[in-house]
Amino acid sequence: MRPQIRRDVSPLPPGTSVCLGAFDGLHLGHRALMDAARAHGDQVALVTFDPHPQRVLAPDRPLVLLATAAQRERTAAALGIETLVLIPFDVALSRVSAEQFVHEYLAALRPTAVVVGADFRFGAGRKGDAALLQALLPAHGVAVRVLAPVPASAGGTSKISSSTIREAIEGGEVDRAAAMLGRPHAVVGTVVTGDKRGRTIGFPTANLDLAASRAACAGLLPPAGIYAVWLVAISKNTLLCGPVAGAASIGTNPTFAGERAKRLEVYVIDRDLGESLYGASVEVWFVQRLRDEQRFDGVDALVAQIGRDVDQARARLVDATRDGVLPAPEMAP
Repeated sequence: MRPQIRRDVSPLPPGTSVCLGAFDGLHLGHRALMDAARAHGDQVALVTFDPHPQRVLAPDRPLVLLATAAQRERTAAALGIETLVLIPFDVALSRVSAEQFVHEYLAALRPTAVVVGADFRFGAGRKGDAALLQALLPAHGVAVRVLAPVPASAGGTSKISSSTIREAIEGGEVDRAAAMLGRPHAVVGTVVTGDKRGRTIGFPTANLDLAASRAACAGLLPPAGIYAVWLVAISKNTLLCGPVAGAASIGTNPTFAGERAKRLEVYVIDRDLGESLYGASVEVWFVQRLRDEQRFDGVDALVAQIGRDVDQARARLVDATRDGVLPAPEMAP
């Protein structure tokens, strides 16, 4: 069941506790907040900002989010979240003091409790913190619980955060990102018509042309290379496949002269879908990086390597759990 989406701060249903944060990716650190919130209320609401504050306050530093709005909604639903409150964020809101935000926004929701991470900051100049919440909210009858960061690894010094996950993905460490997210990282997009070269060499691929249009692919893209992936595809409100095993290539096809456009291509393993994926919406879930992008001396050498890549991806995915891979989006009526 999808959470109720709200863009106002009218009172929540009685007995609702609130998790407050940016919630980019809904990773295991966020889940710890949700678990804590369950102890304080019959329902849990996520309260966040839309768009992400950095996109408003630092437009010169574009932020690629870990998940789309639709993925966030589906993840929240999978985690049993009843309400998703998206507070519209603009320059005017960025100038609201932390104290005013507590009184006019958080208190207005009338939650039973507010749960935040110890490093959460809010309000003009990011002057609001957990201590301020603890000082102000009890007067409104709202309990406050503050959680310590969740370690990124046993014995490690780094914490699970959207920034840490983003760094892992940008470094090609998609398996490490998955361990922090609680599921593989995914990008979404629409399959476009390519040069169909893959079919001529025995490995037809679903092609997302990243250079032609950013709209063809949304989500943080790992670096060039070959990956073991899960793929989900939907067309005209019909589930075509998924999650099915695949081998993905990100790069510019350096073996072929003249190729410059960066692409994400996915070969579906042990299943020929013909041309049914053209125009389909797809989600590509990155499980493990297999190797760097390479240039080969000829097509035969490339084909031989692709065969090895597919075998390696197949072997990796045989033992890989699909747990955490979101079910296909609900079909529209």
